[in-house]
Amino acid sequence: MKRLQHYDAPPDGGWGWMVVLSSFLSHVFVVGGLKSFGVFFPYFREEFNEDAANTSWVSSIQGAVVFFGSGVAGALGNRFGCRPVVMTGSLVAAAGLISSMFVTSMASMYVTTGLVTGLGFSLMYTPCITMVGLYFSRRRSLATGIGLSGAGVGVFAFPPIFQLLIDNYGWKNALLIFSGIVLNGSVFGALLRPLHLKSTLRPVKVENQESDHEEQAIGLCNRVSNTFGLYLLKDPYFAVFSVCQVLFGFGAFVPFVHLVAHARDLGIEPQPAAFLVSVIGITDMLSRIGYGWLSDSGLFVRMRGYTVCVAGFGLCHIFVPFASTYPSLVAYCLFFGLFQGCCACQVAVILADICGVKKLGSAIGLCYTVTGLALLFGPPMAGRLFDVTGNYKVSFFVSGGLVLLSLLLLLPLEIHRTVTTRKDQFPDAVDDVDKDYRVIKQINNIDEPENDSDILTSELSSPFIDMETTV
Repeated sequence: MKRLQHYDAPPDGGWGWMVVLSSFLSHVFVVGGLKSFGVFFPYFREEFNEDAANTSWVSSIQGAVVFFGSGVAGALGNRFGCRPVVMTGSLVAAAGLISSMFVTSMASMYVTTGLVTGLGFSLMYTPCITMVGLYFSRRRSLATGIGLSGAGVGVFAFPPIFQLLIDNYGWKNALLIFSGIVLNGSVFGALLRPLHLKSTLRPVKVENQESDHEEQAIGLCNRVSNTFGLYLLKDPYFAVFSVCQVLFGFGAFVPFVHLVAHARDLGIEPQPAAFLVSVIGITDMLSRIGYGWLSDSGLFVRMRGYTVCVAGFGLCHIFVPFASTYPSLVAYCLFFGLFQGCCACQVAVILADICGVKKLGSAIGLCYTVTGLALLFGPPMAGRLFDVTGNYKVSFFVSGGLVLLSLLLLLPLEIHRTVTTRKDQFPDAVDDVDKDYRVIKQINNIDEPENDSDILTSELSSPFIDMETTV
């Protein structure tokens, strides 16, 4: 029998680059397809004779389920392995797309295209990000950025492809062809070879068989908490960052649902309007790779750079109501893709900094789950504002305002990190800094806590102390 190979640390290369390829392809199909579904938006409205708000729920449910299901996908990946979860997800997503060909009402589209396809996408998405984080340490930002850059490729490629397929075969057959593309997830899912780290091996415990019902109930609650990572909510830094992601999500998905319709309302032809989403994909792809490399270089603090990019992202939305020509919309898309790519490639890296690599799967799943709230209600909210006002100006104003609101939470985190880091300059603060460093190292190398008391013994004053030197 072949003996499993256990690594002392992430290999930072080798088969890890095949895992990065798998993550890249996952983002091409999942994120690219998800964010390009706005091309179908006008045809869904015409087919089912629905208003913008009701039609928006198709993409909203799909995007929300992708993120809501991240917690489940992370738990399934921990239990059964990432490889079978991703391969199963491709089958589920393809089944949902094929079923959408036979629906006769918008409510049915909510189930097939929204719920079923979204669930399949979720199973394909989260495990790939987690595996990249496990295979890389020193070059984690670069590897994550390369993997996530597939989203930009998908966003660039799929809108004109979808429009071409719709023009020649109709929207139903376009979904059928896309389902065949999604089935390739079974191929790249097979690339996710499991990685066994020595530090993740759990000691075998011998327990007394006798226990009362109260102990059994507590044990069950602890197992549920550990499986889905609910204990992470006790970490104030993780909780605040997750809330920021919710506010960020209100602006992240609105353009991909409503931008094509907004452009067509301005008198732009369907094919050029669909190409606007592709323009977003160009800078999105380049920024994910480039910003990931810069983040690993140590030229700036990750959280500080992320905060600046969120500010730029929100200001892009504020600009849309003043963009009434095609060149101005192209300029908006270029900057929108730039800031979105920079923000997106840092989420998993910052979560690894906060929670540690071994909790990364649970952290990503839980963070993306709460982000699903914004994806669920953001586009319908923008659609309702369109139905009331007759244009999308207010929709983009509100979306940008919610993104900028997240700065009120991010700025205190960055200020606290800066103040804590400056303690290094004073001799009497050395002991405190060393203590924080030891706590960070301990959190990144111990198993998930078995109960709530374990959480309380590992409080961390600041997880952002010189991340470039501690991770």
